[in-house]
This record gives sequence, C-alpha cells and structure tokens, in this order.
Amino acid sequence: MSYSIRKGNKEDVEDIMKMVRKTVEIMKSENIDQWTDEYPLADDFSRDADYGSLYVAVDEDDNVAGSITIDQREPDEYGTSQWRKEGPAYLFHRLVVDPEVRGKGIASLLISHTEETAKEHNVYYIRTDTYSLNKKAQALFKKNGFIQTGEIQFMGKENPFYTFDKILEH
Repeated sequence: MSYSIRKGNKEDVEDIMKMVRKTVEIMKSENIDQWTDEYPLADDFSRDADYGSLYVAVDEDDNVAGSITIDQREPDEYGTSQWRKEGPAYLFHRLVVDPEVRGKGIASLLISHTEETAKEHNVYYIRTDTYSLNKKAQALFKKNGFIQTGEIQFMGKENPFYTFDKILEH
C-alpha cells in the first residue's frame, strides 16, 4: 500500500480524531500524559484546516492514515529553548498516525512533507518539540535528521518537552 499527502479539510477531522483517541489510549497505557482527553481536540484540527495548515496522509482509496499541522506559528515557550539558527522556521505539530498502520513510513512521509513545504517557501529550517516521556517520537525525529536542541516547560506538564530542529539543504 502506498500513501500520499494532501491538504486536510474539516471532513477529515472525524477520522483524525479516531486516530487521536486510539493514540491517547496507547499513551495512557505507556504512562505518557502528552496527549489527553483535553488535547488535542477536534477544534484544534478544524482550526488547522481553516488556516490551510492541516495535511493528511491517505491511501489509494483516500482513507486518512495520518495527519500533521505545518505552519510558522511558534509557541511563546520556544523563546526559552536553545536553537541552532535564528530567523524564519517552519514547524510541525500534532503529528499522528493511525496505530493500525504504524511502521509503514507514514510519519516520516508527513515529516518529509514539512521539509518540502518549507523549501517551497524558501525557508530552510524546521523546529518542533515532543514530550520528554515520548521516546518513540524522539527516535522518529532523530531518524529523520533532527537534532535535540534543548527543553521547554509547556502545556502545564510536570515533565519538560524536548525541542528539535533541522537545517535543510538549499
């Protein structure tokens, strides 16, 4: 099965939320409180669709297998991290893949789309973050060439979030 990326829309939010609910259950079972029943919500993804920053990975039948938000909206907390570069950056947030199709390269495909989007806008720098307890996301980011740059306190969580960045080739 092959997957492609397209712009996400409000009609995709129901499918995305099914993936989020499954992911929250997995996180709970692994004692990771990064995502909860309070975040992320359907409204977050609907807003992303309104902003034109929501992208989905779909199979040949247009079934949603994952999603990512790509934008330049940097949380205030990013100002307290150590970054390798100043200037404009693209960010990705709320990366989720349906647990039933994990391991097929969908998350890496979505991250790669972030890189393509940044380059299309002549921005050669990407920033992101993940929860310090989320070892799977940290490994995914490192596998995709991201470097851990620092940590921030975020979303009222007791444990820190780790920040990552990637400088892209021109």
